[in-house]
Amino acid sequence: MSDTALPFSAAPAWAGPRAARRDLWRTVFVVFAVLMCVNAFYATFAGGSDELGNAKSHVPSNRGNLLYVGLWLGLYACSSWVVFRDFLRNGLDLCLVGIAPLAGYILLSATWSPAPLASIVPAGMLVLNIVIAAALASVVHPARFLRIFAWTNVVLVGISLALVLITPDTVRTDVNRPGLLMSGELFGAYANKTVHGMSASIAILVLLFLPGSSPRGLRWPALGILTLGLILANSMSSVSGTVVAGMTLFAARMLPGFGRPIFTVATGFSILLALSLPFIGIGELATSIGRSADFTGRSTFWPYAIDAIKERPLFGYGYLSFFNTDPFSKAWRLWEQELYFFTPDFHNSFLDIMVGLGIVGGVLYLVLLFTSAAIFAHPSLERRCAFLLSAILIVFILNSATGFLFLAHNRMSAIFQFYCLFVLCRSYRPSVPFLRTGGVPHGVVR
Repeated sequence: MSDTALPFSAAPAWAGPRAARRDLWRTVFVVFAVLMCVNAFYATFAGGSDELGNAKSHVPSNRGNLLYVGLWLGLYACSSWVVFRDFLRNGLDLCLVGIAPLAGYILLSATWSPAPLASIVPAGMLVLNIVIAAALASVVHPARFLRIFAWTNVVLVGISLALVLITPDTVRTDVNRPGLLMSGELFGAYANKTVHGMSASIAILVLLFLPGSSPRGLRWPALGILTLGLILANSMSSVSGTVVAGMTLFAARMLPGFGRPIFTVATGFSILLALSLPFIGIGELATSIGRSADFTGRSTFWPYAIDAIKERPLFGYGYLSFFNTDPFSKAWRLWEQELYFFTPDFHNSFLDIMVGLGIVGGVLYLVLLFTSAAIFAHPSLERRCAFLLSAILIVFILNSATGFLFLAHNRMSAIFQFYCLFVLCRSYRPSVPFLRTGGVPHGVVR
């Protein structure tokens, strides 16, 4: 394993201005990546909530917005450069080789898609999302990445709360839905209320369970901002995922000798629930955690996905092809039967992957899921950092039971799953930021 020469901590004063500039560039890159991956200000680019609509319909794409597209192209280019430099310094990352069959299969699926050109574009973006994840894993230590992620989202949630005061009706959807402090579902500076809720909940976990993640005196005000943002998002899936992840982290802290078994059980339960939910009836459990017995209509819609899988079981319809809006798309038949569930996906990651990529893609996805889920057992990361990465992945896994999160292009959930995979392929020095008495900055080694 060779040294990547990408230190974790901020460059110390004696390191000189060149090292400080490199460190600043890394920080700016991570902030930029986080902003794009959480789809910050997506509604602003799309024109506001009036154009997004309060009905359950397709969210307009920003594909025609040159500025938004340019920002993504810039992130793809920067990430590719980071990965290329890492290759020149340290050789080929074996995880890139390991993920190649899945990436290649997703691209290949466009060839049997009813609309190949419409499928190859998002498929290509998903492959580039893998490059973003590889770049993030190589450019800074995971603990630093988590700190930057948390504080970037503190700022975004703070902006969301300010927007509630300034223009509340343009930053909410489903405004008639009852809420604890406000009716409706706050999406604010994010693309939707689910991303808003998950981003706030993950930032809460980082500030609570990662030592040294908060500047002195700002931790509790930040937690207050994040908690208020989580409540106003009115996303029960985000709240329940945060509770499970937080309880798992707390149990691992109280029983340090049993941390890995605890995360094994919690991760296994989360995966089992996410994969099996469409096939089992747990309406009473849903009601007990504040969800409708049919998961807001999902349980009536999921059988259509199972029928679609049976029609093309082996290879599926092609990546994101089933819900193509072409007049001859089979999705129109479903939308005609379910007039009040006009959606662009089946609201379950495993079902959506099976519909698009078939059994072959489903098996490749399960390999990725179980491999990345082993992040809590990382051999060189401090357990507090490895456990926190695992807890965040648990939040995404639980939310994937009721949403298309994994293998969805340009989404933080999918990129974070790939990120965990690439982190597993690397060794890291201890994340002690820097000893004031002197010493060598700690960083990343592969």
